[in-house]
Amino acid sequence: MSCASQTNVVIAPGPRGLPGTDGTNGTDGTNAYTTTTSGFTMPAVSSTVSVSVGSTAWLSTGQTVYVEDAGYMTVSSVTDATTVVLTNLGYTGNAAPTTVIALGRQFSAGGLQGPSGSTSGAAGGDLTGTYPNPTFAVKPTAQGQLLTSNGTTLTTQTLGTDGHVLHANSAVANGIEYSAVDLASSSVTGVLPVANGGTGGTLPIANGGTGQTTATAAFDALSPMTAQGDLILGGTSGANTRLPISTTTGQVLTSTGSTAQWQDHSAELVGDKTAVLTLAGTGTTAITTTPDDSNAGVVILILGSYASHTLTLPSAASYATTTNSKFLTLIADDNATISINGTDAGGYSAFGPGTVGTAPTDLGAGSSSTYQESITLRALHNGSTYVWYQTSHSTR
Repeated sequence: MSCASQTNVVIAPGPRGLPGTDGTNGTDGTNAYTTTTSGFTMPAVSSTVSVSVGSTAWLSTGQTVYVEDAGYMTVSSVTDATTVVLTNLGYTGNAAPTTVIALGRQFSAGGLQGPSGSTSGAAGGDLTGTYPNPTFAVKPTAQGQLLTSNGTTLTTQTLGTDGHVLHANSAVANGIEYSAVDLASSSVTGVLPVANGGTGGTLPIANGGTGQTTATAAFDALSPMTAQGDLILGGTSGANTRLPISTTTGQVLTSTGSTAQWQDHSAELVGDKTAVLTLAGTGTTAITTTPDDSNAGVVILILGSYASHTLTLPSAASYATTTNSKFLTLIADDNATISINGTDAGGYSAFGPGTVGTAPTDLGAGSSSTYQESITLRALHNGSTYVWYQTSHSTR
């Protein structure tokens, strides 16, 4: 029995059908980060704190996390969907315990800190020994030695002789050496005396010397004095300044409380004050010396080179009080004429002997016999006003 021959059937595809309906969307994945929803206080290292966050769905116990502004912590436990208990790992850079961490801080997965590395092995080059505590292969071994370099390796510089200083010297291996100061070949112009370690000669002022070879000349080179009678006076902040001699004969050096100055001599004796008044030429001079409370009056010696001169008395009110009078004695050392104004500096009258209205007696009047002539006046209050009355007049 023979089989029928094979028949091939070809199936042609039909027309394309309509698209089917979309499938259901899958569930969103869980973010591996969140934010804090309340503030918290950083606990001590290895201690815990409860923190509120947006979601704990991605967290698990033992997980390491990083909290912005706080640092690295581990999840001790997950309380609920929004609360987690964290342990402070105490890593370098973590916030200090008791630091307040504000809400809204980023909260994400973190990694564990690896073990601390260590340095070990043999040291080389300019070092010897082993790490972590190698030492210099070359090091000072005596007092005052310096560690230096010869350009290739480290070397030491031995301490110099007492009084020597360290100099740069390119001719020696390490470029430095101790030696005496040689001003003749250094950048300092000039030389020092042999007794001071130099080669003789002078050191200019500009280089710290005086430019002189003797003590007197050296002092004069630095002194501010320029004329006979000058004094060296401390100025601002003690700077030396020049005080010239007074051009007025008889003046003395006195203190103003802040500096020294020349002024007319004034000295007190028991019961009265004395002063020197120096006159020059002709004209009118006002007497300004007045007695202190303890003085009975003032004695004034008149010196100078003068011709006919007029004196104005101080205000009688500056001498006397309504209950107390005081005197003024004028002694002229020359025989030149000195007149007394009939009105004092305060506008009060000054009267001589005799009739009211007579001016006080002149001193000198040009006679050769009237040297050291004197006149005494007394200031008082006469019940209605202050006034000067002449009480005596004497010639030599």
